[in-house]
Amino acid sequence: MISSLGFLGLNFLLSFFEVSIGKENFYEVLDKTKNYSFSIGNYIDDSNNLSVEQFKVNKKEDIFLTLRIYADKQYDYDQNIYLFEGNVKALINGGSLESELLRYEKSTGILSATGNVIYIKGGQYIRAKEFKFNLLKEEGIIEDAYGILDIKNVLEDFKIDSNSKQLAVNNRSINRLNNKGKNTYDDGIEFSFGNIQLPKNKITRSNKSVGSINDWRFKSDLITIKDNTWKANRINFTNDPYDPSQISFEGIDVVIEEDETGELIITSSKTNLILEGRNKTFLGKRIFGKRKRKSKYKLMYDGKDRDGLLLIRRSDDTNINKNIKVNFEPQFLLSRAILGKTNSYQKNKSYYNKDINISDLFGLNIKVNANYKDWSFDSKNDLSTLNTARISSGYRHSSTLTKYYKMPIIDYSSFNIFTTYRSRAWNGTIGETEIKSAYGGFIEKTSSFKSGEVRNNLNLRLGSAKYEAEKLGHNEVITLWRTSAFASLDSEYEIWKSNKENLDQNKKMLLTPVPINPELVLKTNINSGFFKYEDGSDQTFLKFGIGPEIRLGELERNFLDYTKLSIMPGVKIKSGSSPFKFDNAIDLRTLNISFMQQIYGPFVVDIVSNINIDNNSENYGEYYDTKLGLLWHKRAYEIGIYYHPDNEAGGLYFRINGFDFDNSEL
Repeated sequence: MISSLGFLGLNFLLSFFEVSIGKENFYEVLDKTKNYSFSIGNYIDDSNNLSVEQFKVNKKEDIFLTLRIYADKQYDYDQNIYLFEGNVKALINGGSLESELLRYEKSTGILSATGNVIYIKGGQYIRAKEFKFNLLKEEGIIEDAYGILDIKNVLEDFKIDSNSKQLAVNNRSINRLNNKGKNTYDDGIEFSFGNIQLPKNKITRSNKSVGSINDWRFKSDLITIKDNTWKANRINFTNDPYDPSQISFEGIDVVIEEDETGELIITSSKTNLILEGRNKTFLGKRIFGKRKRKSKYKLMYDGKDRDGLLLIRRSDDTNINKNIKVNFEPQFLLSRAILGKTNSYQKNKSYYNKDINISDLFGLNIKVNANYKDWSFDSKNDLSTLNTARISSGYRHSSTLTKYYKMPIIDYSSFNIFTTYRSRAWNGTIGETEIKSAYGGFIEKTSSFKSGEVRNNLNLRLGSAKYEAEKLGHNEVITLWRTSAFASLDSEYEIWKSNKENLDQNKKMLLTPVPINPELVLKTNINSGFFKYEDGSDQTFLKFGIGPEIRLGELERNFLDYTKLSIMPGVKIKSGSSPFKFDNAIDLRTLNISFMQQIYGPFVVDIVSNINIDNNSENYGEYYDTKLGLLWHKRAYEIGIYYHPDNEAGGLYFRINGFDFDNSEL
């Protein structure tokens, strides 16, 4: 079996020397436009002495390719040494090898290409000072190598019989040769720490942290090829399309191979993370490639339920059958162990002291996912203690059974049945409250559409559920059925935007992975709801908000070159009142403010908050749902820290941006 990786896809390039029909021993200078075509198969021994036609008959199962070689000069020395010299270009099945000199010695089986060696196939690009390979031993070297690996397609591109969609005239590798390509923000990886849901990138208007990066640039002084594996003492990988790279990974003792599942795996026994070409951070052993491997352990902070820091041990999903997956995440509560006590559980009749025992130091998170035909089931079960005396105060649960189907008028919608136990809820300036338990069902419809120049997001929900929750104005817990109908419409209208034609999509942006368009947008928000309760009370409200969002600057200069400001006043008209604390319509006049500002270089502040501006409210002037963020924002990566003062929650994240390389530089 011919390896797809061991020969770097070049083993098939040489077998034509063994099966080609003999020609004159010496060729004079040849016309560049003339080309030589060979039909070739797998390597065969000299003693077979077969012609191409005979070889095809006897080896029908083998793969045959058509090879064309262009060169200024070609030499044949006693049908043992074949030499191509001057502007050498070999084309085979959509791949191309270029060099100044291409030499093959039949007696030793050694092929060598020297002088500005370039190999291109599909999404793969490799450039080197010298390439040498022994066909008989299937081993060789690549000296002074630079390249781009398209992880998703690398094995397909290097297959000997690959004549895929990525032919030379159509693939993006031609753009690399002609220097005409574009580098676009495509994917990424995110690492996070904390107990909040981190926001998407508001500057790029997206969150492309899909868990992998497909395109990597690499450099190495020497790569050895043997036994279907590449090895190097040191390789530098970077996701950044430009030099100097803003972030790179220095791999020591690197092995590149195809695993048993057919995926490319790049293993580095020691890895250094290098920021801005100078700051090194040791990361230990790392694996790059299509398959994402998470660290087994993760730190988190939970001051409400777990007294602070905890260590989580991640685990792979357990498949009960093809339809059901279960995931267990054991936890060790570090802060609780250090403190020797707990402040997380409220006073109750049976257990009030803050003392702990060994079972209070452990927690557990259990997730269940099941699918059957058009139905899906998701369940989350969170235990902040394994102490049986505290289980009722340390357990949180939510489950949803969902089915998507087509309904009259509103088209595709979802039918949901849910249950919850001890779920947190936030309600404006009232703050945090808890829903002790609830179960019920609802039908929901979400839709995004354009109406002329207006972009819209619509949400409709109709349902009924039984809630056990805190009573409005009291600590008493009450239980009532609630029937509800809710609708919201968020719209955006672009008033002004800078001229897109003036933006250079391939500009070396230092502080952002995408070009930024200054713009002015008008935003509107309409919310309406009707709630009917079992005790006869009801509540109706209509909220309308409107305001501008302006984005100025392009984040190209170091000082105050990016500002994003959104101001949206809101007015709520209300009739009736809820008996519950968690859903009572309050804050009848509000002001939502969202502000981002570059301070200097990559430092950007991000502030979001709401203010009660109702003169008649006892909470007049209070801020709520506030989020504070500080970002270090670069082209190839970003670091951010967020804090929510209302619930004393926070988070830290590190994102690495992935690019689709059409053109890149050394």
